[in-house]
Amino acid sequence: MSMSKRFASVCSFLFLFTTLSGCIAEEDVGEPLPSADATGWDLPALIDDCIEFDGLERCWFTHVPSSYNPEEPSPLLVNLHGFGGTNSAFYNYSQFDAIAETHGVVVVYPQGHEDSWNAGWCCGEAKDVALDDVGFILTMIETVSSNITVDDSRIYASGHSNGCAMTHKLANEASHVFAAAGCMALYLLEEPHPSYSPISLIEVHGVLDGVIPYGTSYSSSVYFDGSLEGEEGAIQNIMDWAEMNGCGGSILPPEIFEVYSDYSVMGYDSCENGTEVKLVTLNYAHHVPYTNSDVDNPTNVDTVQIVWDFISRFSKSDELSTV
Repeated sequence: MSMSKRFASVCSFLFLFTTLSGCIAEEDVGEPLPSADATGWDLPALIDDCIEFDGLERCWFTHVPSSYNPEEPSPLLVNLHGFGGTNSAFYNYSQFDAIAETHGVVVVYPQGHEDSWNAGWCCGEAKDVALDDVGFILTMIETVSSNITVDDSRIYASGHSNGCAMTHKLANEASHVFAAAGCMALYLLEEPHPSYSPISLIEVHGVLDGVIPYGTSYSSSVYFDGSLEGEEGAIQNIMDWAEMNGCGGSILPPEIFEVYSDYSVMGYDSCENGTEVKLVTLNYAHHVPYTNSDVDNPTNVDTVQIVWDFISRFSKSDELSTV
């Protein structure tokens, strides 16, 4: 079955879910901090920026950490909100601000057009008008890199839900830019891109996710109309990536690497370009598996730290050394 059939109903339900639940309450991240001294900012800083791209104003803000030194290149992470969300709300609940400060990472939070990303077969206005969100994000990275000293061998992507699907799309279509990708609660929603070169990827998914079911039968979910054939799910997604990455044993079920009372880690670690493909299965989590959600992540598994610990192990310089 082609991937195009697997997600025919996802977008409509994501709209329903965000409309009914309200998801995460939005909060302002505050005004950008004023300019100062040699770096140009008082640190840590939140820097707003916009460009015109494909006839639209596209905006983002950048968290520049306290430890930033323009003489030393910093890793950069693009962090993508979910459908119906905003970058300001996502800043408050994704908790990558702590990663930025602890590990010296520049984190960029772009805003999707009409609060959506064109991630393949999903979602919303961005998908309906076929926006080039990959092109926008790559242009955004170039713009950020012209003002901030970025280690271009350590550029990463993360996101939630529609933003996770967009993370997969970036990994698939811009593997020449991203060293690794890791995200929460959605899958690859398009066919493998002809230009794809293997990079490492990790996906985090709650078994109790009622929006994007973890299992391999979407038709079992009350949220879908039965038109999906049910082949896709969290495990099938990483098997697809294992095939794309040329992993040993990719036609077999993933290997289980770690097992705890509330989560496990499975996947493949013998892949081309020294890459790995992993899935974190959260036994008690729902659709928003961040540590500030007692409902969606009741055992407070530190999913953001798990994602960062995984993706930060990889760089384009390591990839080149294996060629």
